Amino acid sequence: MFWKKKSGDDGGRVTIFFASDLHGSNVCFRKFVNAAEFYKANVLVMGGDMTGKAVLPICEQANGTHLAFAAGETIALETKEEVDEYIKRAGNMGFYPAVMSEGEYKRLRDDGHRRHELFKKLVVERVREWCDHAGQKLAGKDVPFITAPGNDDFFEIDDVLKQSPHVQFHEMEVTKLRGDYQMLHCGGSNKTPWDTEREYSEEEYDRRFAQLIPQVGDMRRCIFNVHVPPHGTVLDQCPKLDDNLQVVYEMGNPVQMHAGSTSVLEAIRRHQPLLGIHGHIHEGRGNIKVGQTVCVNPGSVYPEGILQGALITLEDGTVKNVTLTQG
Repeated sequence: MFWKKKSGDDGGRVTIFFASDLHGSNVCFRKFVNAAEFYKANVLVMGGDMTGKAVLPICEQANGTHLAFAAGETIALETKEEVDEYIKRAGNMGFYPAVMSEGEYKRLRDDGHRRHELFKKLVVERVREWCDHAGQKLAGKDVPFITAPGNDDFFEIDDVLKQSPHVQFHEMEVTKLRGDYQMLHCGGSNKTPWDTEREYSEEEYDRRFAQLIPQVGDMRRCIFNVHVPPHGTVLDQCPKLDDNLQVVYEMGNPVQMHAGSTSVLEAIRRHQPLLGIHGHIHEGRGNIKVGQTVCVNPGSVYPEGILQGALITLEDGTVKNVTLTQG
């Protein structure tokens, strides 16, 4: 979907609210959509990893109470009100609570394929709910909601997003944006220890950029919407993990490493787009320059129900202002 130039749209001010890595948090998504009005933004961009990481089973007992299972804990829920509150709290933290019978719980416990299929079903349902919510909140407003996939996002959500009249989903595309800007969309990430859905080698990223770059008309007015940040910067700095995926400590402090993409860094250095907007590394909150390119990662603390974002003002082909937000 392309933005057509309207009367009075002279390539002046564009105000983008950008956030990434909401990972299924209902409260963070509601804040994201509300940001258009709150910050007077005329473009909303979600940078990928919109989906969460785990199902939380809630098992109905013979006496009408429920047991919830999370992170090795068993939580007793005595009343319907307690169940409803737990479901709401879990959803706001990005989990997918699922009420089920004891028999279904046992079948899921012993069948990894069935668990995975339930997970995907709940993910797709929440993405559909989010699309509907965005449509209700943004109805009648001239504010596009643009998104591209992160490495954690199941491929099954693509069709939901493409079919939604309220969302502009793009992957491996260069699209027009209001104000005579263009946006290059490249999702996924480089390799991670978790072997997630959409991971690419640096060589594959080189080929992806080789496909996209020729489609850009003017790099001076191009925004790289690339989920993974450039390597070796504050935007990709995170704790180092050992072979058991535990944080490595030295003298009582977590050892830091860089987990971004060298290919992304090289593409930005070589082509110098106006702006790069990134996510993926939750700890990599920052606003820097790579050459003349402004690069931003708003970071993510979604389990706390806090939305971290970036309010970016473009004016006459320049990045006029970047404000990192939290709330």
